[in-house]
Amino acid sequence: MIKYLLELFLSLFFLHISFISFSQIKVVERSHTNVSLVGKISHTAAFQTGGLSRKLPTADALKVIIDEDIDAYKHENYTNNLRKEANDTYKSVGVRGMAWAAGEEFSASLLHFKDRDKFLLSFQNSSYNYQMESFWLSEQTKMDLHELIKGELEEKIKFKQIEVILDNNIVLVLSINKKKVSLNFWDGYNWVQSYWYRLFKINNLFGE
Repeated sequence: MIKYLLELFLSLFFLHISFISFSQIKVVERSHTNVSLVGKISHTAAFQTGGLSRKLPTADALKVIIDEDIDAYKHENYTNNLRKEANDTYKSVGVRGMAWAAGEEFSASLLHFKDRDKFLLSFQNSSYNYQMESFWLSEQTKMDLHELIKGELEEKIKFKQIEVILDNNIVLVLSINKKKVSLNFWDGYNWVQSYWYRLFKINNLFGE
């Protein structure tokens, strides 16, 4: 009887200790509760080359940048983890699982990270390797960039190149061709270029 009571006491004691230890553990789940999909452009809707003027110039927009060293997206900045950190963050989220149609592939997407209070804008590189390229935006930069693209496309400009300095001194080149726009970066060796998007696709991307 004494042996039985001792075993019962020890069992309850260790159960109590286990409960206390467990209650002190802070569990952080990897879920989509911290990340929300603001907007997207599906991969099937990205091939919108019809209507582009083939006679318009394709000037190197970086030639008119006053200080080329300001562009923080160049290849050598991989060592500074600027470009790599943004791209790795995109890969870690599992964006395809966040779509309404499971497994849907994106040509471009905009994610909001609540813990960082920032947005991750990503697009598929159409010029080579076809990988997703990402960069961070603040709330204000996101709004300004959207309004700028909307304003330019609504002007129905035949051809225009616009350089925009984003957060972290990243230079984004907007190529306007009639009613479509593409997003471009120079990585130090090659152009990173999105597909061509109409205004309603840009609005979808920015969640409007």
